Amino acid sequence: MLMNPAAGQSSFKRLASTFGAQIYNQCVTVGVQLALVPVLLHHWGAEHYGVWLLLSAIPTYLTFADFGFTMAAKNVMTIKVARGERSGALITYQSIFMLLNVIVAVILVILLLGLPIIGISSVFALGSVGEKSAKIVVFLLAGNVLLTQYLLLLASGLRCIGRPTEEVLWGASSRLMEGIVTALAAMLGGDIVAAALAIVANRILFDVATWLRLRALANWLTLGLRHASLEETRAMFQPSLSFMLVSIGQALSIQGPVLILGVVGTPMQVVVYSTARTLARLGTSIVNMINFAFTPEYSRLFGLANLQGFARLARLHLWATIGLSMSYIAALILTGRWIIELWTATRITVDQTFFLVLLLTIAAEMIWSAELMPLASINRHIGAARVFCLLSAIGVGLSYVSGQHNGSLVAITLPFFALHCLMACYAGFQLWHHFPTRRPTNAPELR
Repeated sequence: MLMNPAAGQSSFKRLASTFGAQIYNQCVTVGVQLALVPVLLHHWGAEHYGVWLLLSAIPTYLTFADFGFTMAAKNVMTIKVARGERSGALITYQSIFMLLNVIVAVILVILLLGLPIIGISSVFALGSVGEKSAKIVVFLLAGNVLLTQYLLLLASGLRCIGRPTEEVLWGASSRLMEGIVTALAAMLGGDIVAAALAIVANRILFDVATWLRLRALANWLTLGLRHASLEETRAMFQPSLSFMLVSIGQALSIQGPVLILGVVGTPMQVVVYSTARTLARLGTSIVNMINFAFTPEYSRLFGLANLQGFARLARLHLWATIGLSMSYIAALILTGRWIIELWTATRITVDQTFFLVLLLTIAAEMIWSAELMPLASINRHIGAARVFCLLSAIGVGLSYVSGQHNGSLVAITLPFFALHCLMACYAGFQLWHHFPTRRPTNAPELR
């Protein structure tokens, strides 16, 4: 039996290393988000920037294009390598690669045939941006999302060989360069099409570089179809579908309000909502830093059947998240509006009631995401994922209706506050009910 190269390290050292990488990751996320707002507002103006935000929101729905298989593969491959089953991890790796190739080809054909006959300007307010430019941007940004799926697969390889720190570093660095090339495109006089082209070029370069690095670290983990198995993809269908449902729910709950405002509101409302959301969601960035640092260790401990360590980690994780969430929300209630005015040079002001509802929404989301993570790390998140996706769809519908009747940002945000409160209750129940107390003999977590 082959040993996991990280097996000799303590959980503390692994968590510390991954957490350090997550700090860099979140610094990149926060830095890019904060820096791009004033840069793009200055060089493109509020209207063009609002259209860019709107068009950027559309391809985010392709983040579930792999049906969640890459996310499930990370857990399965990490658990298998922890057990010394490299051959099984290779089968999983190549099976998902085969599936991705098929999915990407189908989606590209749909985009090439469908975009020419769809009138984007008939649905969304594009201002002075032309229909042709809008379609090119949507196609390019959709291509970028599809290329990201391959990076996620390569990240599965890095995680399973005991390199979760590098997994985080490659992903964060690619997003840092994405922000830089976007800003440079605008500063050099380029329009939104030029920015989209730069983003795609950046993604291709990072995909190739990550693949070369993985080959240098683990030459046994090769891309190809020789060991691909349809049976393997079938075995992972339910947990993978559940990851896809989580991605759909996140896309609906995060980008749904932006798209709704694009239909019932104005470009300026899109900018106000997106700016306030960016600041408010910095808290989720902090919690995600904790979530993603703990995830590989949950999978590894479960693969080693160390359920006592698993339980201790989950308790520490949840209480740390609750404390940080409450502290962050309290701080922004006091300083949030002032920060936004300073950040945007008073170009954007935010209604206090709307901002309070948005902050409470984010707090509920942070808590339930921490409740879900231990289960998602071992592919036992199926029930919660289904409920979240359903509630997100209902939330979008209610938000659209309330937006049509009222038109205020509060009316559009309230349904999502209710959604995340319900999820906090349900995910907590699921964690209590399904928390692993013994090692299953038939290993259902790999299905």
